[in-house]
Amino acid sequence: MTNTRLIDYFAEKGIITQEQARSLRVEMAKSGKTELSVLLASGLVSQRQLAKARSDIFNIPYVEFPAQGVDDTVFRQFPIEELQRIKAIPFARAGHVIKVAMENPFDMQNIQRLESYLSHIDGATKIVTYIATADDIKQVFDRNMEGLVSNEVTEALEDVKQESGISIDDKSTGSIDDVNLSKAPVARIVNTIFSYAVKSDASDIHIEPMEDKVRIRFRIHGIMLEKMTLPKGLAPSIVARVKILSNIKIDEKRIPQDGRTEIPVPTGRIDVRVSTLPTIHGEKVVMRLLDATKGTPVLETLGLRGLAYKQFREAMLSTNGIMLITGPTGSGKSTTLAATLAKLNTPEVNIITLEDPVEYQIAGVSQVQIHAEAGLTFASGLRSILRQDPDIIMVQEIRDEETAKLAVEASLTGHLVLATLHTNSAAAAIPRLVEMGIKPYLVAPALRTTMAQRLTRTVCEACKRPVLATPAQMQILHDELDKIPGFDLIAYATQLAENAHNHDKHSQLKKPVRNPDGSFSVYLYEGEGCSVCEGTGYSGRTGIYELLDVNDEITEMISQKALASDIEKYAIENEGLVKMIQDGYLKALEGITTIDEVLRVSRE
Repeated sequence: MTNTRLIDYFAEKGIITQEQARSLRVEMAKSGKTELSVLLASGLVSQRQLAKARSDIFNIPYVEFPAQGVDDTVFRQFPIEELQRIKAIPFARAGHVIKVAMENPFDMQNIQRLESYLSHIDGATKIVTYIATADDIKQVFDRNMEGLVSNEVTEALEDVKQESGISIDDKSTGSIDDVNLSKAPVARIVNTIFSYAVKSDASDIHIEPMEDKVRIRFRIHGIMLEKMTLPKGLAPSIVARVKILSNIKIDEKRIPQDGRTEIPVPTGRIDVRVSTLPTIHGEKVVMRLLDATKGTPVLETLGLRGLAYKQFREAMLSTNGIMLITGPTGSGKSTTLAATLAKLNTPEVNIITLEDPVEYQIAGVSQVQIHAEAGLTFASGLRSILRQDPDIIMVQEIRDEETAKLAVEASLTGHLVLATLHTNSAAAAIPRLVEMGIKPYLVAPALRTTMAQRLTRTVCEACKRPVLATPAQMQILHDELDKIPGFDLIAYATQLAENAHNHDKHSQLKKPVRNPDGSFSVYLYEGEGCSVCEGTGYSGRTGIYELLDVNDEITEMISQKALASDIEKYAIENEGLVKMIQDGYLKALEGITTIDEVLRVSRE
């Protein structure tokens, strides 16, 4: 019989319903996946709840970082690469005992590997394991990595000076090109930058020559952060090293160039798209990191919910039509598409995608990488895959009239087409298709849904605290949320707090308070800044959405060439459409994100 101790535990505690428990057991039986992976993928319980439940059930002590400090003298006595591989944190010592937090404290083979290092630690004879979440363990590594990176780069800089015999501390651009770049300390510096970017979960690396230095910045969770600076004299050699790795012409410095390379990681590789650009201070390099090893995202964990989620799932069950995802670059459109395909991916359907680049690899889906230089474009690729008997087609981006027309034709001839557009709202996708040359009488029957989205940073759970909304914030909330038909801000915030405390008595959500003038103020939530979030108050990201469900009435409006604003107004008043900014503010009331974050991304 399948072991469902965790599912039973959560059902008994009332954290999940009996119906949800039954669904999880069915999913385990059908998929053959472990109970732990099914629970994590469901989004019904958090990592922290799972860790605490395993602690209770298996009588293994639970430890939470950063509340539990880490003794650096203990931590650094073990090889950090080994600790990262097995996801273990030696965090304290008591006499002869070393305390180690692990995501999987049942892995006896890795525990024995740790014990093999005890002979090198004076007087230590035993390891006692604790259970911790994967996120907490990663945050400990992230906090320690910056110091290690700094030391590595400093040592490499000293080696550069010794090997090259030149000064690299001034503004000179005369460099160390004579040094073998594949073996020189410059290679160590570039490798260290790559390594730190991967461990920081950066999506992009920027190497920027400036007047008096080289600035290294990472884009993490959508925000640019400066991570280190290097001497100006290193710029040409660092750029040359990146060019060698990505097969870009080293001697061509007058024009932009593009290339590719890979970063090996324990689980496989990370693909790197490299772009160089000549500037007045030298060549700037930007590298986009695409993790080919990361798991397929789960639709239920992206932030889509309520009526929008229901309508999106219903549209997914259609056998024809177009589902459009809209938003600017970096708004999570490709992630939403990948999560959708993962839901639709069964042995009964033939799914083919056209992507540039392929960001998520999905087993069982035929994924095609666009190569425009070889003649494989979105339009030519779409013509070809229509001869491959597809049921579902994903076009990562509709960029031109030809691709748009082919996508519409495919949707009208028995194919479900998923695609993205660059528009600011869900309704704006309709005139965008018309501008691309698609007649309204063809757009109308083709569209199933259009959904606009953005990514907001989420409040750091480690340092989150409730803060009473200011009068200005209350006005912002009322201005937007009162537009939702039948919505009562105070009643909603009250119900949120009550539901949260019924679910978890330690919940931070608080009921609104009455002001002296009789009005009410709600609580919002912010991160104070801590070592976990590197002082930002944010950790991770979630989506905010608006979904236009193209029903019969809206189909008729499109055919009659109605304005996008009129279609949107109708959907708000009659179909329950929640605007993207409103979805963001509702998530701010739940302590997921902040008003400032919603305003920041809504301006994109």
